[in-house]
Amino acid sequence: MIKSNESGRTFVEVLAYIMVMVAVTVSLAAAVSRGYYKYESSEVQLQLSDLKKAISMRYAADGNYMSLKLDDLCADLAGPHSMMPRRKCETQDGKEVCGCETQGMYHVFDGKAEIGHTDDGLMFFIKFSGLPTDICVQLATKDWDLSEGSDLDHMIINDTKTWSWQYSPLSETDDDAYELPALVEDALSACSRDGYSNKIVWYFN
Repeated sequence: MIKSNESGRTFVEVLAYIMVMVAVTVSLAAAVSRGYYKYESSEVQLQLSDLKKAISMRYAADGNYMSLKLDDLCADLAGPHSMMPRRKCETQDGKEVCGCETQGMYHVFDGKAEIGHTDDGLMFFIKFSGLPTDICVQLATKDWDLSEGSDLDHMIINDTKTWSWQYSPLSETDDDAYELPALVEDALSACSRDGYSNKIVWYFN
């Protein structure tokens, strides 16, 4: 009988140990997940800033952005390496010509990142798609350092709401435009799509 009781206690102790280990493992996994999400939150802001600076510096001498294309950034190894396509070079007419291996660019949350210019070439844009709501709000309320390069002119969230500076030409023509910098409550209202489906377009001059 004593032997049986000891076996029973041993089984209970093993079961308790397993439950404790499961709880610890779940807790550690959650902590790692939170830590990685925090890293992603910082990384996506850095990617946006670095991409903006790379474009601004690459085309500063041109006086406009009409010739802006992703291949130029790849050729010059410009832009954030964590999101840029691989550089590809080939010989054409005896000269080495470099560009991007692919034309796809993605931010840290695996959403599409796109660049382009306005019809007159006086501004360029950066578009981040596939953003979760909280990250969309963080990026929308980003504190832009206007000494870093090209200035932010205006911003559009989910193709519906626009932000611009108080004295920008856009503010005078768009009565529905919000004033930059964006307030958290306004950004939260605009970044209202479920899941990883929010989109922001920033225009710089």
